[in-house]
Amino acid sequence: MPTDKAGTPPHDMLDSDAATDDDLRPMIPWRFMIVLQVIGVVAIVFAVYFSYIGAFPFSHPLGLYRFLPGDILIDFIWIYVISAIVGALIYYAGPNLSLLLWKGHRVFTGGGYDYHLQTLSPRESHVGYRGRLFVPAFVCLGLSSALSSISSVRNLLFVTENFEDFPSLNQAIMTSMPIFFILLLLASFITIFFAPVWLLEDTGIICERDTTGGRFTADVEGVGNWYLALLKGFAGISTLVAYLFISLETLEWYQLLPGNIDYPLLFYLLPVIVIFMAPLIAVAPISLVYVLYELSLRKNVRELERRMKSKGLKRVVAELPRPSEPDESE
Repeated sequence: MPTDKAGTPPHDMLDSDAATDDDLRPMIPWRFMIVLQVIGVVAIVFAVYFSYIGAFPFSHPLGLYRFLPGDILIDFIWIYVISAIVGALIYYAGPNLSLLLWKGHRVFTGGGYDYHLQTLSPRESHVGYRGRLFVPAFVCLGLSSALSSISSVRNLLFVTENFEDFPSLNQAIMTSMPIFFILLLLASFITIFFAPVWLLEDTGIICERDTTGGRFTADVEGVGNWYLALLKGFAGISTLVAYLFISLETLEWYQLLPGNIDYPLLFYLLPVIVIFMAPLIAVAPISLVYVLYELSLRKNVRELERRMKSKGLKRVVAELPRPSEPDESE
C-alpha cells in the first residue's frame, strides 16, 4: 500500500524533488532510430516509384491525401512535417495534455480512486523504448485496417475516387495500399495521445481504489498503465484480425490469377509483404516524436509534478511485500 513520503522510504528510493539531472536525462537509442528512418525512407521511395510508374491510381493528379497539397512525394514529406509539429506540441504542452488525461481518468472511473505521486528510483523511471515505439505502431495498423474497409473514408482521405476499378492482377494492391497509406498518416498523429500517457508513467502518477465503506479489494496502478492496458489490448486483437483478413484476401486473389502473368509473382505480392512490415515502417515518424519527448522529459516531469501537487497529490512510496526468508532452523 502507498505510504506518505513523510515516512522513511527504502534507501534505494529517490524523491524526484531531489533528483539530479542525470536521473531524467534523455535516453535516445540513436543507432536504432537511424535504422528505423532508413527503413521508412526506403518504403516511401518504393511507394513513390510505384505511383510514378502507374501501379497506384494517383495519376490524375499524382497526389495521395486529399487534404494535403502537392503530389505523392510532397505528401510523404508532409507526414514528417506533421510528426515534427506533434513533437513540438508534446515538447511545450506535454504536461497540459497529461493533466487532461488524468482528469479523463477521474471521469471514466467515476471518481472512485485516490491519486498519488509514486516515488521512483532512477532505474525504474524509464520504460524500454521499444515498447513505446511499437505499441503505437500496432494501434495504427489496427485502426488503418478498420478505416480502409470503409469506402467513404477512403474517398474522403485519398485523391482517387474509386479503388474497385483495378484489374484482377492489382487486387493485392487494392487491398493493401489503403491500409499502408492510412497507417503512415495515423502514425504522424497517434503520439499526440501516447506521449502524454508516457509522461504520466515517468512522473509516477498512480491511483488507489477508494475502499472506504465498501467491500473492495485493494487496487493500485499507474494512471498511464490504465490507458496503455486498453490500447495494448486493442493493438493485439486488431493486429491479429488485420493480418488474418489480409492473408485470406491474398490467398483468394492468388487463386484467381491467370496462368501467365507479365511480371514475377513477387512484384504483385510486394504490397502485401509491406503490410506485414508496416508497423516497423510506421515507427519512423513515431520515433521523431519520441526523440522530442525524451528531450523534454526533464522539463515536463518537473512541470507536471508541480501541477499535480497543486491539485493536492502527495508523493508516496508504493511498498510491495517481499518474499519471506526461508527458516533455516527447519
